[in-house]
Amino acid sequence: MSLYISAFCSCILIVLLLFIMMAIITFGVDLYSPSPAFGQTISGNGTQLWIDRENNVKVQFTYSPQTPIVDAPTELKFSVQNLQTGVNLKNLAARVVIVTNSSGQERSFKFTNISAPDGDFSVKYLFPDSGVYQVISRIYSKDAPTLSSFKVTVPLQPLGIFNTNSMNPLIIPVILVAVIGAIAVASFLIIKRRARK
Repeated sequence: MSLYISAFCSCILIVLLLFIMMAIITFGVDLYSPSPAFGQTISGNGTQLWIDRENNVKVQFTYSPQTPIVDAPTELKFSVQNLQTGVNLKNLAARVVIVTNSSGQERSFKFTNISAPDGDFSVKYLFPDSGVYQVISRIYSKDAPTLSSFKVTVPLQPLGIFNTNSMNPLIIPVILVAVIGAIAVASFLIIKRRARK
């Protein structure tokens, strides 16, 4: 019996030591890794900024409408500028990836071959569900490529607001069957009452 207890305690001790070592490695990498290149801030007007100090690039991100609606077009706007001068960078190419796990299933959507001759570009996206979405852009320039990441929160939709373009094609037949069924039941009850009298 004591042999089993000793083996069990040894296993627990080994697992605990491995967990502590992984925590030290993880937090050590986070605390001591050099990160002068990237930082995200959000300004008061809804504009999100991604600053790449290493490549001297600033990416501004906004979206319209400011409160996205499920299955309605939302314009995602990007402006790529020189960090020091604030002047838009020219002749850029970009790629945008939108990632979410809002419905419990990892999903992503890609926009490729986006041209930004004047440093500004936008894409339109229909958010399929409420939740938090990560918008990742990869911007290619002759000087240096830069990567940026932004968050878009799509709130739960208020009752009474829905986009008819996104309605599942089966909803209309279901509604028709329900209305016809209600009329049939009401007719049956009326006929039954008249038969009793």
